[in-house]
Amino acid sequence: MTDFETAIAALDLRLFEKIESQSSDDDKRSFLACQLAVRELRAKYNYLEIGSYLGGSIQPYLVDDRCSRIYSIDKRPKRQPDARGVDYHYQNNSTDRMLRNLEQVGPIDKIVAIDADTGDLDASKIESKIDLCFIDGEHTDSAVYRDFDFCLRVLANSGAIVFHDASVTYNGLDRCIEHLNKSGRNFRAYSLPNIVFVIEIGDFPVHRQPEILDRLTNNYGSYIYSLKANDLYRRFANKGPMRLYRSFMTRIKGLNKFE
Repeated sequence: MTDFETAIAALDLRLFEKIESQSSDDDKRSFLACQLAVRELRAKYNYLEIGSYLGGSIQPYLVDDRCSRIYSIDKRPKRQPDARGVDYHYQNNSTDRMLRNLEQVGPIDKIVAIDADTGDLDASKIESKIDLCFIDGEHTDSAVYRDFDFCLRVLANSGAIVFHDASVTYNGLDRCIEHLNKSGRNFRAYSLPNIVFVIEIGDFPVHRQPEILDRLTNNYGSYIYSLKANDLYRRFANKGPMRLYRSFMTRIKGLNKFE
């Protein structure tokens, strides 16, 4: 085995060590488990991600000889809206900066970087059919669905779409699932620790890979983490005036009475 194959088989976090990545260690291991599963399903594969920033999530694909092409789509905004109600600011957010970072990891000739929003991008710009998509762009429900729709148009007949920050964009994810149900398309969907959400499209059984299966049978990590991430809203709703208002409305509507 090569050093890379040994590292990914062990879900070795050193594959992310050269560029800062805005994800937890559990998230990174889930990403690597998905990559490992795709490598077992495809002798060669193409990867596309939406929202690259510094290039941290591209690192393990850049050094994977089985990954033939990497597409990085990022509009590169200075300020980005977020479903949590606070705009996030990204300083020096440029493709050139990302590529300079990635040159520390390996040759960047297989990267195709596109500065665009998926809502404005023609799917024909993606010349290779994609096996694995990763969505980590604008964290709003509408943007997640827009990015998902784009991924469906560039995905191979079967493949996987992975989302980060599922605890934030859960309404967008619900809309993605609703679309698949209505379209009658064959799929499986599940969460992985901590806030990773996976949708398998067609016959692409990523979930059978032992590392993925282990996370699925111990998925309390993603469930509890997501609830705790949103617990501040419950704490707010149970404070002072809000609690009095809720108590009043509950009594008026009789929601606390049972027969």
